[in-house]
Amino acid sequence: LKSCATSLVLAAAPNGASAEKTPEASKEDMPSADRLTESAVGHFLPGKRSCGESLLMAGCESLHIECDLVPDIALGLGGGIGLQGDACGILTGASLVLSLAIAAKENDYAKKKDRIAQAAGRVHREFKRQFGATDCRTLCGLDLTTEEGRRELANGVKARRCAKLVAAGAKLLATELEGL
Repeated sequence: LKSCATSLVLAAAPNGASAEKTPEASKEDMPSADRLTESAVGHFLPGKRSCGESLLMAGCESLHIECDLVPDIALGLGGGIGLQGDACGILTGASLVLSLAIAAKENDYAKKKDRIAQAAGRVHREFKRQFGATDCRTLCGLDLTTEEGRRELANGVKARRCAKLVAAGAKLLATELEGL
């Protein structure tokens, strides 16, 4: 936890120092939506990372946040929170990134909470508008509580369907980060 806290404090420092003493990205320097998308899909498609982990990893990279808990802190988000098919990990992962980004810039709790809720809500609404749902089971069309569902995911649904959702979610996240 100390390494995460140090990274967040340094990322938010007025002089822009990060954990590796590299300048914090300004709005102009922040990776484009395409770069964040490429990173998220790159973490997702080799098959080992979940959508939530992938969004969290790509988002933290774009914010220059290094933490030993990333991506493990998002392990339980996969498959709609513990493979239950509920809230898509793309949205929960993006919400974690937005929380980190805003918390690093805002000290007042009430303002921080409101800004995070507004940002995460915009991502959620736009994702739902684009895809008609926000739950994993509907989005991937599988019951991941079953061995058959997990097998179908690994045998093609992840690459054919979910990777497109990860890319779209990463673009929404990037757009929101650019507006901070």
